[in-house]
Amino acid sequence: MALHSCSESFGIAIKDTENPEKIIKSEVFNIGRSLSNKLFSCIETILPKKFWKQIIRISVAKGPGSFTSTRLTISMARTIAQQIDCSLDSISSFHLMAPRLYKNLSKNQIFNPFWIKDFLPRRGIVAGKYQLIKIHQESNFYEFNEIISPQIISNKKLINPSIKASNNIEKDIISLINFSQYCQNSKVQSNWGKTLPIYPTSPIDNLK
Repeated sequence: MALHSCSESFGIAIKDTENPEKIIKSEVFNIGRSLSNKLFSCIETILPKKFWKQIIRISVAKGPGSFTSTRLTISMARTIAQQIDCSLDSISSFHLMAPRLYKNLSKNQIFNPFWIKDFLPRRGIVAGKYQLIKIHQESNFYEFNEIISPQIISNKKLINPSIKASNNIEKDIISLINFSQYCQNSKVQSNWGKTLPIYPTSPIDNLK
């Protein structure tokens, strides 16, 4: 099961590993700031609670994004993973964008490092650095190295070439479930206790 709530849309995807066709079922809920009231019901729409014990792996987008929504979803994912004793994979929302955005690079740059950046009002530029490593055809997973995780960048000249971050939860939730499938195929053990949200800036930075 994959969960992505780094924007005002909440994406969920599930994949049946016992299904030979490995069909992915996904849905995006445009619920704005109502996630705290609708988190459980949205998940149950895709996977009823009575089947949660059958989950063998969870993946979650850990930010940057909405402070409250990201925290809620990671807390939920950690709780389920702890209770049913399954692996919990996490990856940044910028890392998930990389398979879409790298195609904007010129052909002679696609295997070179590049930045994904976004602008936070009153706080500056947040950016992460990525590089395409390999495309895994069997799991449809685009493997990128996150050279530098998303963080506040003070010198704009350092982030070149760069691509503007853009949310596409419909596509990124599929990338997230494929990431989890890749981890499963690679027998990666991911402990829920190590999954923490990315906060490039503190939500109380501007308080005095």
